[in-house]
Amino acid sequence: MDKISHTTSARLARRLNELRGEGTYALGKVLNLVAVVRDEDGVRAVVDSALGVAEAHPLRIVVVLPDASDDGDARLDAEILGHEDVGPAEVVILRPYNGAGTSLISLVTPLLLPDAPVFTWWVQDAPTCPTDRSLGQIASRRITNANAVTDPLGALKELARKREPGDTDINWAGITIWRSQLAALLNEGPHESVVSAQVGGNTHRVGSHMLAAWLRLRLAVPVELIHTGAPGIEYVCLHRPSGDLSITRPGRRSIAVLGRPGRPDLQISMPMRSLESQLIEELRTVGDDPEFAAVLAAMADQ
Repeated sequence: MDKISHTTSARLARRLNELRGEGTYALGKVLNLVAVVRDEDGVRAVVDSALGVAEAHPLRIVVVLPDASDDGDARLDAEILGHEDVGPAEVVILRPYNGAGTSLISLVTPLLLPDAPVFTWWVQDAPTCPTDRSLGQIASRRITNANAVTDPLGALKELARKREPGDTDINWAGITIWRSQLAALLNEGPHESVVSAQVGGNTHRVGSHMLAAWLRLRLAVPVELIHTGAPGIEYVCLHRPSGDLSITRPGRRSIAVLGRPGRPDLQISMPMRSLESQLIEELRTVGDDPEFAAVLAAMADQ
């Protein structure tokens, strides 16, 4: 780890090039990730995810902390994490002080890899119009985190009203495994129409709302959302004339129970998705995600 005080973005860019020349970092990075954090907890979340994310998507990560104040002059302190810290990733942590972070674009732009897409990720925030933020304007894809704010559902509904192509929320990737398992369940015979459905889970978080909206769109039936004490989504029940189809995952267990009429219950692997796995999925899409856009619009109408 290189810790550098009273530096500039241009000097940091030169240091990164020197490290490449020394063989510290592998070449072939394919994207830039700008991670906007509020505090050291956000820094740790990014760094802890960096190794696994970089193995899936070779990338440079620029972590930006808010401008802080002390008794000194304006300055930029930084850290460059080495191979022993984050494997194949390139991670630069920017710590501006006393006004040095007034223009975030001028801090970040010199550190971006040329000819590679830029993703901006608000790790602990959910701006309702990401394209209004300076670091959103340089990105082709903007990732918010609605569950990090006081009113998660309200934040997503506001995002729906102001959304631009490329805006997404990381919690959408958190329900991918539920959508995949439900689609597979409905592909099994007999192929009867679903007449209604229920989603049970923590309604103070956005995952259950997203899944309920997705089911309404795909099945065109009423979907009841029921609050439970689970940390996330606990169950989905699809009502059909011949009997109910269900998936139940109590608590934080990694095993769910699949229920089908006239057949024994089946245990399936459904672990709660880590931040790392959600981010890996989000970074696979460089452009817009029309399915997320449709679900977000449906949530705004509820």
